[in-house]
Amino acid sequence: MKVLLDTNIIIHRENKRVSNYSIGHLYRWIDKLKYDKVIHPFSISEIQKFRDPETQESIAVKLESYDVIKTIKQPDDTFLYKIGIPEKSDNDRIDNILLYELYLGRVDLLITEDRKLRNKAEAIGLGDRAFSINAFISKVTSENPSLVEYKILDVEKRYFGEIDLADSFFDSFRTSYEGFDNWFNKKCDEEAYICKSDTGKILGFLYLKTEEQGENYSDIYPLFLPKRRLKVGTFKVESTGFRLGERFIKIIFDNALQRNVDEIYVTLFVDKEELNALKELLLRWGFNYHGVKQGKSKNEHVLVKVMKHYESTYSPKQNFPNIRYNCQKYILPILPKYHTSLLPDSMLNNESKINFMGRDPHKYALQKVYISWAQLNGAQPGDLILFYRMGEEGRSKKYTSVISTLAVVDEIVSDIHSERELLQICQNRSVFKAEELKRFWVGYRNNIKVLKFVYVKSLTKRLNLEYLWMKGIVAPQGGPRPFHKITDNQFNEIIHDSMTDIKYIDC
Repeated sequence: MKVLLDTNIIIHRENKRVSNYSIGHLYRWIDKLKYDKVIHPFSISEIQKFRDPETQESIAVKLESYDVIKTIKQPDDTFLYKIGIPEKSDNDRIDNILLYELYLGRVDLLITEDRKLRNKAEAIGLGDRAFSINAFISKVTSENPSLVEYKILDVEKRYFGEIDLADSFFDSFRTSYEGFDNWFNKKCDEEAYICKSDTGKILGFLYLKTEEQGENYSDIYPLFLPKRRLKVGTFKVESTGFRLGERFIKIIFDNALQRNVDEIYVTLFVDKEELNALKELLLRWGFNYHGVKQGKSKNEHVLVKVMKHYESTYSPKQNFPNIRYNCQKYILPILPKYHTSLLPDSMLNNESKINFMGRDPHKYALQKVYISWAQLNGAQPGDLILFYRMGEEGRSKKYTSVISTLAVVDEIVSDIHSERELLQICQNRSVFKAEELKRFWVGYRNNIKVLKFVYVKSLTKRLNLEYLWMKGIVAPQGGPRPFHKITDNQFNEIIHDSMTDIKYIDC
């Protein structure tokens, strides 16, 4: 398998001044899978134009470890017609030449941090072979769980003073923010969220700050109106293929609800690809571009998430954690062997955490998928789902079957055209491995449905099947069928009796 690496990948990897864990993780995966690392002669030419002689020399020495394409193929008219975009610069011409290698099958995959180049690949039907670093890591992590490095990735709250500031994870902050180390040390008695691998490597960091209505926002344009806000002060997540970004997004939203703020905001420099990836993650979860924060040397983009308001033109995912009460409500059964793997935050008291965290990326995702071939009973995006963990075989199910989790339906995909499309939809979000999904496609392709849902909350008290019988929610001696519809009153009873606090927008 030949993997063509764009120039931006090579520069990030081989520039000794750049510390980018994601790049290192990418190269380790390529080596594990025994793929060939290939570069194009034009990438070498671009590197030779690099302004910094020291960096140019450093990279040039290391290029011998790559396979260089020996013959150059110029794109023909048919290919350029497919692209449909005129070449306006030398960069456009080189991009097309790299993409032509993929188009001809002279290389198998292309990895690039150039979003424009990936968009071109998508437009001509090569989107499943052209990847960003994060997308590639996500794909291979999902397909090769036995090769995953980590046993567990745990997010915890720690004091700044307990965190190793010398970790290379923080190098990018030092580059972007003058006096970062001094700022960090002054925060020694404040708390932040941190994710470390089982080897001690820092992979994620999040610092949150509550700001009151009187906060000074004179450096933000347009000027903020007086509101209570949650500021995402420092936020970075490395590309690991484990949806860690979504794990941190959930922490941000939980804090916003707990602190009862009107808005969440974050400021970002977007002159680096990894920061653009973070910006895209925030936009997918309903943040919007507000304006700029003016700095000494360069400006930052300001993104804002509105709380306490449900925008009807947004998807449930973009609205989250704002959820509506005025919707349909369902109970959805799930087998015990899948329950805690898909919903690790809803682990039962008699289950061991070590069994449910670790090598499976879907456990860290905030948006997950449930696969069904049953009738949906009218379920649609925005509806609320109560997951019902079915009881263990050989044990009294009226006591061991429990309502555990509240979720909101984001999207229902029923018109799936191919096995590849099913795999793409479910990638890193399903409890099922690729081989299982392929079997589902063979056996149920005409009825298969993918329910994309967003995890809202675990119920404080787990109500069992006997409770559902006593309340008349489920017929005695039976259990709920898939997409068992319940009334508002029945839903209210379950939420009340489970002692769970839920904030709604329209109730």
